[in-house]
Amino acid sequence: MTPPKHRRASRVILLDDRDRFLLMLTVSSRLKIPVVQWITPGGGVEAGESHEQGAIRELFEETGLVVSDVGAPVFTIDGSRLFASGHVQTTHSEFFVVRTPAFTPVTDHWMENEFDDIRDVRWWSLEELKSTDEPYSPEPLISLVEAALTP
Repeated sequence: MTPPKHRRASRVILLDDRDRFLLMLTVSSRLKIPVVQWITPGGGVEAGESHEQGAIRELFEETGLVVSDVGAPVFTIDGSRLFASGHVQTTHSEFFVVRTPAFTPVTDHWMENEFDDIRDVRWWSLEELKSTDEPYSPEPLISLVEAALTP
């Protein structure tokens, strides 16, 4: 199946009551050059959904957390992806911040491909992210988390 030419996505910077944030280690094996990186929970916005609705749904699907509001986006980014098939897809992603008590994410609502694409899920501290050599996205994640932690 060919991916759509344009993909709208919503992502969530999920902060717990210990000021940790949740990241998922993903392997994008369908891309021409596979990408392994830590990313925030989220995914594609479905037809008829707003970015906010997509963020709420994706947060539930990927973590089991139920929220009713994600607020306004704190960051947007546009880009493109080249698939192994040669297909080019443009992307527009909006990022939201959600605060929650600490919890253990569940995989009960993952789609089949997420069991292949997501290799690890864990809570990070800001200090851990600042000192890691592991790739993560988006590039300004550190400053986004710092801003979210500032009262």
